[in-house]
Amino acid sequence: MIIFDFDQTLVDTSSVEKLRAARNWKAVMTQASSLPVYEGISELLNELHDAGQTIAIVTKSPDMVPKAFIKAHGWPIDIVIGYHDVRNRKPHPEGLLLAMSKAGAAPEETYHVGDQPQDTEASRGANVVALGSLWGCQSERELKDSKPDELFASVAELRDYLLAALDM
Repeated sequence: MIIFDFDQTLVDTSSVEKLRAARNWKAVMTQASSLPVYEGISELLNELHDAGQTIAIVTKSPDMVPKAFIKAHGWPIDIVIGYHDVRNRKPHPEGLLLAMSKAGAAPEETYHVGDQPQDTEASRGANVVALGSLWGCQSERELKDSKPDELFASVAELRDYLLAALDM
């Protein structure tokens, strides 16, 4: 199973960060269709799905934002855990544990991709492989200091790693 963070990992949401911080989700949704997906993400998601991997999104945002992208881009993602689905948000592992439970996945076969130290901490709490995504990261130093199992500067590097790790 591969679990992705949403903001700054799959989609560049930096242009709506102030709206997100103000919890103005209506304005975020108005601009959602113009937010850029990082290069190679859609292809990676399709490739992972075609290889039989379960893909999930665990985000601190309400699930309506990633669900809009799933619909608009035809992403093969069946599990979305958002703000309202958990009591404890990242860095607590509750969202990751819920996604794994829904997928019937074991921690030792699960990877979590995220751009913040909170993602690494949540991965540790869920006993899954922590993969750091530097391409949308706000603070490269903080992410590196959180010591994820692997760090990737590009989606292409992440793809190569996952293909090898999953024997695809």
